[in-house]
Amino acid sequence: MMIQTKRGAISHIIISTILGHGGFGMFPYFFFPAFWYFLFMVWWHNITVIAKSATRHRRHGNFIWWNPMTWKFVHRIQSKQSILNSFGLTNPGVFICAIMIRTALMLGFHVIPSFFTDFSRSYEIGLKETLEAMHIYKKILGKHFWALESNPSCPNSGEDINSNQTNILDLCIALKQNYPDLVLIVKGSIVYQGEFYAQLEKAGVDIIHAINTIPFDIAIKLGISPYKKSPLGEKTKGGFSGKIITDAACKYTTATVIPATTQSLIFGGGISEWCDTLPYQQTLRSRGDKRGFSFSVCTAAKFDFVGAAKFAKNFHPIEY
Repeated sequence: MMIQTKRGAISHIIISTILGHGGFGMFPYFFFPAFWYFLFMVWWHNITVIAKSATRHRRHGNFIWWNPMTWKFVHRIQSKQSILNSFGLTNPGVFICAIMIRTALMLGFHVIPSFFTDFSRSYEIGLKETLEAMHIYKKILGKHFWALESNPSCPNSGEDINSNQTNILDLCIALKQNYPDLVLIVKGSIVYQGEFYAQLEKAGVDIIHAINTIPFDIAIKLGISPYKKSPLGEKTKGGFSGKIITDAACKYTTATVIPATTQSLIFGGGISEWCDTLPYQQTLRSRGDKRGFSFSVCTAAKFDFVGAAKFAKNFHPIEY
């Protein structure tokens, strides 16, 4: 079942982050003819896009697109159609990102903003900056600001994902108090226990996006990393995305996330073709679970824009 909310619908296939902070592309993909086909299909078929995460202020992470010396922080694993990256949330800040999203909306794209809250200085500062960001989104996007993805689980943020759980829950409660009609999506991580997703539901979160990139150290423990030491360095080990994490993401989500919450779900983690979606759909079906769900595509598009476009265009869920 497609995700239907009180404010709008989300397509069965979502394009996440690969279309940049504005939701209509990013360097260097504009130079690839296949990208323009992908972009057209997303636009023509009204496919929902979740933008790459913004922060309150401009942020220089590890990867800077105009500095070739930093390109090493996006490490391709071609044989596995996967990426190990330590992008580090590089972005121009929420004000510029909101203007970019507004441009995409004017062009006819359906874009949901994504925001990363920085708790490194304190919860109070993180909350203040998040509420400032919400005001900016509301002012620039207007009626189109109906949904937001909160991304608290970025393995390249420099923060301990596990230790932030209380802050995340408090933040969600505050966001729903200040913006009760906002459809709130939270991006989960393989490091979270099932209880955390139940707590997110109680905090008012409408949709769970499971899961984010798998951190390097966790991938080592799961036996899915082809490296014993990160090629990005010990300080910025990065996280894996793509086909290399497909099975691990599926096992975690079906065993931990689905039973923990009754909210709608966005399934991610290396989704690239219809067969990748079957275990999720079959798990829901075996439970008699008819909640809304979608599938998130990101890294797959980077390796095959045409294939990702056809997958998004032709996807149909199995019938219950």
